[in-house]
Amino acid sequence: MRVLDVGCGTGDDVRAIAGLVGATGHVAGIDSSHAMLEEARVRGVPANAEFALASAKQLPFQDACFDAVRAERVFQHLDASAEAAHELRRVVADNGTALTLDQDWEALSVAGADRGITRSIVRAFADRMGNAWAAREARGVLRQAGFKTVDIAPLIATPALPVAFDLFLQSAMNVALAAGVVDAEAARQWLQSLLEADRRGEFYCAVVVVIALARP
Repeated sequence: MRVLDVGCGTGDDVRAIAGLVGATGHVAGIDSSHAMLEEARVRGVPANAEFALASAKQLPFQDACFDAVRAERVFQHLDASAEAAHELRRVVADNGTALTLDQDWEALSVAGADRGITRSIVRAFADRMGNAWAAREARGVLRQAGFKTVDIAPLIATPALPVAFDLFLQSAMNVALAAGVVDAEAARQWLQSLLEADRRGEFYCAVVVVIALARP
């Protein structure tokens, strides 16, 4: 099989897929970041794989040349999801599949601190994304791009506070500070409240993740 990983980052998934498709298969990974691709090449390029600098909105491949394409946590960063979806449809074979996975950042739930501050921080973080609604709009965007069947699987992740903080809550707080929607004292109180709630066993966080499997 020929497989494309859009937004491959440091190439971990490309290397894993290369082992699955075997010596007669081929995997291509594209990313818009020079730094990510440099690190991907340092970590190793299998004989049946390649990395290329490219945009999800303009894939450097011929029509219908892949059996499967995937874009994990890519569409949420794009301000033009429709263009990227059309590119996925263009490069995948008529009997192939396309998979997308994104978090619905507009639906991020956090409990344990002041509601108003929490709402401001979560909203600022979602607004910073290219498309915070990418997950919930996946079915429509892929259907409009020409995929006839799009199966959706929404999942809910409930990370513990240390994990949530490392993955996105710290970034959300920093984004809100930079945007001026909260000040340093409000951010400090917010984090302190979350820590206290966690110690009481009352902290809650939920992230909706939407996986879409599309077929032409």
